[in-house]
Amino acid sequence: MAKKYFTVESAQSQLPKIKKSLARLQNLKKGIDAILSVRIDPNEIGFEESLEMNTKLSKEYHKLSYEFYRELENFEKAGYLLKDMEQGLVDFYCRFEGRDVFLCWKMGENRIKAWHEMDEGFVGRRPVIDLGI
Repeated sequence: MAKKYFTVESAQSQLPKIKKSLARLQNLKKGIDAILSVRIDPNEIGFEESLEMNTKLSKEYHKLSYEFYRELENFEKAGYLLKDMEQGLVDFYCRFEGRDVFLCWKMGENRIKAWHEMDEGFVGRRPVIDLGI
């Protein structure tokens, strides 16, 4: 997939959409994790009941997994780079002085206010004002 480049303003305008999508991804992941944590003991509830329950859980797991990966695919197609779903870290490609850099946003921040070099992570964040764009 080709890189999509953002300016600070164009990335900023995407935040409402990103917040909604990220919250959906996090909720779907919680649902998937909850299903995976269920342990069914046929000795406790009976063989037929355990088969039925396993089938229902499997069906729900696959439904949630499909929705999760569809949402993630749409996220990536829009050009957003999900770096850490738990923390809500999202990067955006940006061009600066002839090179690629990442604009960086974290869930809870009200605007795009940081960037970092491609080979640096969250710890290398610098204020957007340093870009001079």
